[in-house]
Amino acid sequence: MRSQLDAHTSENDPVRKVLLINGQSQQVADTFNALAPDGLETAWLPANLSDAEKIDHLCDVEFLVLHPASVSGVVLREAKSLRLLQLLAAGHEKVDLKTAMELGIPVATNGGANAWAVAEHAIALMLALYKRLIPCDKSVRAGEWRKAANGFNTFELAGKTVGVIGAGNIGRKVARRAKAFETNIIYFDTFAVPEIENELRARKVSLDELVSTADVITLHAPLLKETQGLIGQREFAAMKPGAILINTSRAELVDEAALIEALRTKKIGGAGIDVYYQEPVRIDHPLLTMDNVVLTPHTAGHAFEGWARRCRFARENIQRVTRGEHPTFVAKLD
Repeated sequence: MRSQLDAHTSENDPVRKVLLINGQSQQVADTFNALAPDGLETAWLPANLSDAEKIDHLCDVEFLVLHPASVSGVVLREAKSLRLLQLLAAGHEKVDLKTAMELGIPVATNGGANAWAVAEHAIALMLALYKRLIPCDKSVRAGEWRKAANGFNTFELAGKTVGVIGAGNIGRKVARRAKAFETNIIYFDTFAVPEIENELRARKVSLDELVSTADVITLHAPLLKETQGLIGQREFAAMKPGAILINTSRAELVDEAALIEALRTKKIGGAGIDVYYQEPVRIDHPLLTMDNVVLTPHTAGHAFEGWARRCRFARENIQRVTRGEHPTFVAKLD
């Protein structure tokens, strides 16, 4: 990837700099530059920079945009001009949020810009598991026709109970999409969500009730101290034998060893996984050998439409700060 600089300043205006540190493709940088705020000088750099290199480039930058979202407290303390740290992602686990708050630097997430993509991906994983799409595709290509699906190992989503863990922006979108398949919706969250209770007849339940009664369990909770390891050996033991688990949120919400054991012993019906403790996944990982798992490479939030939405939201937040207003969707400590 090559670095680009796109100046939008006039000679009479003070130069205010926006820097995108981009670990994705050239297309992301091009989209960001096309939607960058007028009157600011925008540049982008690849994400594989050392702390020393980041410090060097941030000496006079006022707005730092990150994807992936990774920056240390060491870097933040040297970024003397920084007024906003804007993420194009929803998670902020790799940002030293405590130091940012001490320095008075707001850290803003993407405002739910990828919620549509993640919700659709979660539904796609449910259907892929229930319809055995991956084995069926392989069997057709191998000339084995219906060997992978005999009519007794594929299932309908209709009539099932879908348990949504985390009824935030994404969780609510998943619930609405799942309801369209004529399912029953239950959810576990810290707070009641009248919006989906009234609209979808969703019912708020305890975690214990959710894991023991849901046919499909889909995770959409943030990674906090209270949610780390939320689904472990105890929860898997309580699940229905045919239950499937979908995780498009954070790998650490699930005890990985307990998940592998539940899948290996067929305690649960299967899992659709988009997030992992180590990324990329090592080639000898046990999940890669299992036929009751559908795996995707942490791409649930990636969609063509979403990149423009993320970059547009970043632009709007930067404009708020330049006008002396507070940015929106500012992250807070656990």
